[in-house]
Amino acid sequence: MEHQVELEVVGVRVELPSNQPVLILRGAEPEAAEYHVAVVVGPAEAAAVARALQGEIPPRPMTHDLLTSVLEDLGGGVASVEIGLHDESTYSGTIRLASGKEVDARASDAVAVAVRAECSLTMDRATLEMVSITPQYSAEGNQAAPVSPEAQHVAARGPISEEEIEEFHRFLDQAGPEDFDRQ
Repeated sequence: MEHQVELEVVGVRVELPSNQPVLILRGAEPEAAEYHVAVVVGPAEAAAVARALQGEIPPRPMTHDLLTSVLEDLGGGVASVEIGLHDESTYSGTIRLASGKEVDARASDAVAVAVRAECSLTMDRATLEMVSITPQYSAEGNQAAPVSPEAQHVAARGPISEEEIEEFHRFLDQAGPEDFDRQ
C-alpha cells in the first residue's frame, strides 16, 4: 500500500498576472514540510476554503457546509480526504466516509469538505514528491514563495490576513467571466 503524507492547507492565494485562485497545501509531517502543492481552483471554491479557514460560519449553509453536514448525517462523517492526480495536469479528490464508502470529488471540493470536517487531508508520497513545488526565499527576508510554472507568484506563507480576504471578496464581487479567461 502506498504511503500517505498528511497535508495542511496553508491558504488561498491569487496567482498573478492571471488572477487565478490557487490553494496552497504543504506537508504537515516534519519530514515532508518542504513539499508544497499548488492546486488551481475556481473562485467559488477558493472563497469557500478561505471562509472555512477563517472559521466563518454563514447564517445559512453554503454548498460545502451542506455537503459536509449531509455526509455526517447520512454517511457517519468524513474520515479523511485524499488528493491525487486525475491526469497529468488535473488534481482529484476522494472523500472517505466513516462508513468505509468513498466519494469521488474535485480536489477543490474535497479540500473544502476536509477543512469543514476537520479531518485528515493526505496525498500519496510519490505523487507529492512528483508535483511538489519548492519554496524559494526572497532577498528581502525569509518569506517563502513557491516556484512552479503554474504558481510563480503565489506565496506559500502563514495564515491569510483579513485584508487579503477582504480584497479577494471585493475581487469576486466585481469579477466577470472575462476575468477568468485563460489565454
